Amino acid sequence: MKLIYVLSFLFVISISAQNPKIDSLKSIADNSENTYEAAKAFLQLAKLHERIDLNQGKAYALKAYLYKDDDSLLAETNNQLGRFQFYASQLDSASYFFENTKAILKKLNDNKRIAVVNISLGAIHLRQGDYNKTISTLTESARYFEKSKDSLNAAKCYSNMASAFAELELFPKAIEYSEKALQIFKHLNQTHFTIITLPNLATQYYKNGDTLRAIDYNDQAERLANEIGDKRSLSIIYNNLGDLYLDKDSEKAKTYLEKTIQLKNELNLRSGIEVAQSNLGYIHLKKGNYNAAISNFKAAASKIKGKQLVFVYNNLRDAYKGSGNMKMALEYAEKSSKLNDSILSSESQKNFLEIQTKYETEKKEHEILQLKTDNLTANYKRKQNRNLLIGSLSALALTLILIYVLQKNAKRKRIIMEQDLTIQEQAFHQLLKSQELEGIDAIINAQEIERSKMAADLHDNLGSKVATLKLYLESYDDQNDFAKFYDKLKKLMNDTYDEIRKISKNKNFGAEINKGLIPSTKLIAKQISESKKIDISVNNIDVNKRIENTLEIQIFRIIQELLTNIIKHSNASEANIQFSEQESTLTIMVEDNGKGFNLNTSKSGIGLTNVEKRIEKMNGEIVIDTSEGNGTTIILNIPL
Repeated sequence: MKLIYVLSFLFVISISAQNPKIDSLKSIADNSENTYEAAKAFLQLAKLHERIDLNQGKAYALKAYLYKDDDSLLAETNNQLGRFQFYASQLDSASYFFENTKAILKKLNDNKRIAVVNISLGAIHLRQGDYNKTISTLTESARYFEKSKDSLNAAKCYSNMASAFAELELFPKAIEYSEKALQIFKHLNQTHFTIITLPNLATQYYKNGDTLRAIDYNDQAERLANEIGDKRSLSIIYNNLGDLYLDKDSEKAKTYLEKTIQLKNELNLRSGIEVAQSNLGYIHLKKGNYNAAISNFKAAASKIKGKQLVFVYNNLRDAYKGSGNMKMALEYAEKSSKLNDSILSSESQKNFLEIQTKYETEKKEHEILQLKTDNLTANYKRKQNRNLLIGSLSALALTLILIYVLQKNAKRKRIIMEQDLTIQEQAFHQLLKSQELEGIDAIINAQEIERSKMAADLHDNLGSKVATLKLYLESYDDQNDFAKFYDKLKKLMNDTYDEIRKISKNKNFGAEINKGLIPSTKLIAKQISESKKIDISVNNIDVNKRIENTLEIQIFRIIQELLTNIIKHSNASEANIQFSEQESTLTIMVEDNGKGFNLNTSKSGIGLTNVEKRIEKMNGEIVIDTSEGNGTTIILNIPL
């Protein structure tokens, strides 16, 4: 008789090792002067190693265990040590730590965590073959989680209860609870719990006679476990697959079982390795290798309890019988019969069923009581409402009519107010827009007035002097005193030159635009570059035609403003102005290698604000790319 492995379910939290996190925690644990912080770091390290190195994880947990000054942390540390002992098949030690955890949590009045620890204790009772305790512990927790609507932990209870049913060969009941747990795990996207439940169901379906369903569930579990690299679950899945193929393909079964033992040794897992050993013994038994079979079965028997131990005793009976040792065969036959009778005795079954019936009855009674309470409340409210309805029906009708009229009037007033508000907002925005545009026009007009004034200066001051000079030249003849004439002419020329310098100095940035936008820009760039403080270059990519004069003037003033900003604020040594045209859009890029600024925190100055308003008036767009220490690039896109 072969051993069927039914997976018990201890709640599992999937934690993958992350080297940076582990290194950081090691640094805190080893160097922190705060013992509490160090203990927390050791506990986190223990959890991170749970799925990669049990021995190392246990060592970290024991270091955290030395800190006794915080009950919550101590409870968590005891719980973690219990988990490590469970995975190492040290069930008594695991039970000790879990009971310690419960005692601390009772002091903290933390009922939820007590119920969670009971799931772990239920798994231990299941491994120990104490099925009555298993069901008693898990139904207590299941009731708590159902009342608190904690479906995840309730599903963990269902999964362990299903394993207990399977051990007692109540496979339809086991399948019912496992399917219920699986549905919850899938709904909550709990992949690790799904991986653990699928092999359980596979075994239960197999024992219930549905081999195809069993293989399908194991295959699903194997795919999921490989996707997330869950070696512990793979060791269990391979063990179940090895069991499924024991009678069909012993070599395939042997391959799966050897994979199981390899993974469990790699993870330092003692839990479950006895099942693989027993199944390998069964393969040797089938092939007539009785000594090898006996060796494997005895190794498994020292670690297995409950119904699974009955299977091992039966296999030892058959192995000794095959080897001709009838005395030992009879001894193990008696052990098997005695243990099986104890497990499946009518009294034991009665106790087990009583616990389960009590759980389901209490659940139904609670539902019935809740329903009755709801019905009584509904009836009371119905009578109360009927009496109130009779006394207030007329008043209610009048109130409804009044409310309807008031609401209708209020709605009409609200609509009118909203319309008025919208009109006012539009008028305000229009006024603001007009004021902004008027401001831009005023700036442009002021600049044009300045140009007109400069023209007037040229005409009034310089023009008169040039005219006088012309008259002097025309009036000269050989009879005049040349020395006297020369002095007057020289003085007039000096006055004219001084006037030119004065006008040029005051109007340096007022270069005329009559030569075109790009030539005028190059002229300004040349004048500024001659200062030797900044070098400004101008590049024309593909602009080949003149732009409408008014538009040129506005664009030229924008470029003047940007150059002024560069000179005043950027501390740049180089700047470049680039002109290009594409699809009736003029693109101007002005960039410098200055200090830049933070566009998010810096407020735009008057100059930049004027530029933005001018561009907006021309239906163009401006893009500013800058950051501190990286210069500034401004791109202007202006429709022609």
